[in-house]
Amino acid sequence: MSDSMQLPPAVVVADAEFATATKELAARFPAFDLHCLAAGQSPAELASRRIVGLVAQDVTVDSAYLAMLPDLRALIKLGRNYANIDADAVRQRGLAFGAVARKGPNCVAELAMTMILALSKDLLISHQSVAEGAYRLRGLRPEPTAQWKMAFHWMRHMRLHEVYGKRLGIVGMGEIGYELARRANVMGMDVSYTKRRPLSDEVERSVGVRRAPLSDLLRESDYVCLAVPHTTETERMIGATELALMKSDAYLVNICRGGVVDEDALIDALRSGRLAGAGLDVFTYEPLPADSPLCQLDNVILTPHVGGGSGTTRAGELAIALEELQQVLGGAAPQIDLGRAR
Repeated sequence: MSDSMQLPPAVVVADAEFATATKELAARFPAFDLHCLAAGQSPAELASRRIVGLVAQDVTVDSAYLAMLPDLRALIKLGRNYANIDADAVRQRGLAFGAVARKGPNCVAELAMTMILALSKDLLISHQSVAEGAYRLRGLRPEPTAQWKMAFHWMRHMRLHEVYGKRLGIVGMGEIGYELARRANVMGMDVSYTKRRPLSDEVERSVGVRRAPLSDLLRESDYVCLAVPHTTETERMIGATELALMKSDAYLVNICRGGVVDEDALIDALRSGRLAGAGLDVFTYEPLPADSPLCQLDNVILTPHVGGGSGTTRAGELAIALEELQQVLGGAAPQIDLGRAR
């Protein structure tokens, strides 16, 4: 029997950012010889190990990468957006192929969808008008209600609408954008996205999106959600020129980083009515200064950078993937099974 066959089965985490988390979790998965690749390290450097399982978040896994893992039996994608995985190559190898959702992107996508729904119902003004008894300004008085007797829509807010049938444009289609697209599709929205590298046809179909240039996306969308990292390339990528492309009844939602937007230009657009409204969880300065004009606008929903929800850790997210991998290597089907083309 070869030395490799005498070793315990090895599981490799492909993304170097999980190095510390992998060490923390080793005791929880004693059946595996856990390894996390260092930045730039090839799985071929672990050729002496019998690697049966792979967890990958952002690392590109293609046929060449898989060729370095001859004993591989299962691949678990950490996150449901599998654009970085050559799905055909995985399936040709006959590997078990699944994914697990990540808490972090899910939380941010939930907030983005909450913003969209709240803006569609003019939620802040609706609450304020009820709490302050603004019905009196319309000459109304409270009366008992019944099944067929009620003061339907008594404040007649003009910005109220449904999101069903509206177009959502997502700037950036990473894990957050993918999770938001899933939720928007359930709500009956038409979803487009812009991204430097297009998704494969299969991944686009899996979440029901189509790619569009940024200018077209801005012109066509009823809601635009920003879900890109803040880099030198995305610094103030949405400024006066871009905002002018948007429809006057459209809304901007920013749940990524404040520096992606020219905040002064956004304030001007909101004040002038060139833009219907905005939902903002992030700002140029945080906390948002109390004297910011944004605090005085009634067409903006502001939250204190709560997109990450109650918080998560790399160890917490990796543990979910390793638990799923353990089940799959034990013979169970992946809970999110990507083994067949979608």
